[in-house]
Amino acid sequence: MGLPEFLHKIEEEPEEVEDAETIPYSTLSELSGIDKSDAQELTEYLSFWNPGQIRDLYARLTSLIEADLQMEFDSIFIEGLDSDDDVTRSLSVTGLAESTHPSLLRILLRMLRNDDSEDVRIAAALGLSRIAILAHEDKVPPRQAVDLQAMLTESFNDELETSDVRRRALEALAIFQGEAIEAYIEIAYEEGEDDEEEDTHMRESAIHAMGRNCSPKWTEILVEELDNVDASCRFEAAIALGNLGNEEHLGHLMEMMDDTDIEVQTAAVRAIGFIGGSQAQRTLRNLLSSTEPAVVEAVKESLRYVDVEDMSMFEEKPQTVEEVTEEADPFLPEDEENLYIDDVDLEVQGFHSPGERDTSLDWLGEEEDWGDDPMTITDEDLDPNDG
Repeated sequence: MGLPEFLHKIEEEPEEVEDAETIPYSTLSELSGIDKSDAQELTEYLSFWNPGQIRDLYARLTSLIEADLQMEFDSIFIEGLDSDDDVTRSLSVTGLAESTHPSLLRILLRMLRNDDSEDVRIAAALGLSRIAILAHEDKVPPRQAVDLQAMLTESFNDELETSDVRRRALEALAIFQGEAIEAYIEIAYEEGEDDEEEDTHMRESAIHAMGRNCSPKWTEILVEELDNVDASCRFEAAIALGNLGNEEHLGHLMEMMDDTDIEVQTAAVRAIGFIGGSQAQRTLRNLLSSTEPAVVEAVKESLRYVDVEDMSMFEEKPQTVEEVTEEADPFLPEDEENLYIDDVDLEVQGFHSPGERDTSLDWLGEEEDWGDDPMTITDEDLDPNDG
């Protein structure tokens, strides 16, 4: 298993690789876990491909790690960070965002501050959102948490930065507590009151940030935003109310079941599940009679996370490994009879629940390893096992 096997399979069908924008999907698993040397050799091989094929390969690699947590392409994504192609760099940052690479935080901070591409900086800010959550939970060394918060603050306050990068930085920053953070959220929300399209997105992000911040002070605004003419704002407001976790909001969320936008309805269902408790359970059960399949599916999924005493109504025949394999997306079966996939079947397929991934950031190193400048990325950072 490894690069030689991948190249051998590709060379068996040279015309398919030469003429198509995609490569045989089954070959990509051979690249999981390859080292720095093999990743460099792969990069040289890819130099003969057209940009569309290279982008497609990186896009498929990012999709693979989302579906199978045991897949690991860090060395390939590290090589991709030096690509001249903005899309490839952006996909590389996205691919690294869920990794356990020892210098992930350094890499994402560097890309957020220094990359010329807006899309790459956006991807870096999105990746930093996960680390911000762990920092908020004291799972990141204090020095690194301070640098993370400082960089996100700098990006949001940068008047020369684009609106999309600033709003993504705010979303990541919002998990931290304090009057300064709340002030940034208020600033973003006020910016979003303008009619310009980009500011509409800023308002959407401000509402999202209120949900991540979880301060009760946002309640009145969030309830008002449930009536926003923009469906994306209503969507974010519903999710944010769910994050606040107050049963008093269940009535407002139930009213959203009459929303004209189905995604807003499913967001309200998810929010009810976030609130939890016996009242939320009863509310969700009542929604099982909905005529909207998407709503019913969302209800069943939400009930999995609510303290339900009797789940017998959902004990359906587990989906077989063969059935999972046949479907394009094993997590979105079209047949309701096969809606539930047994954990054993998933493990046979190589899929693992998010809970099985190590979500701690011990791999970031001790504070004394952080150095004076978190922006400095060395060869040792990129390959700590090299040499």
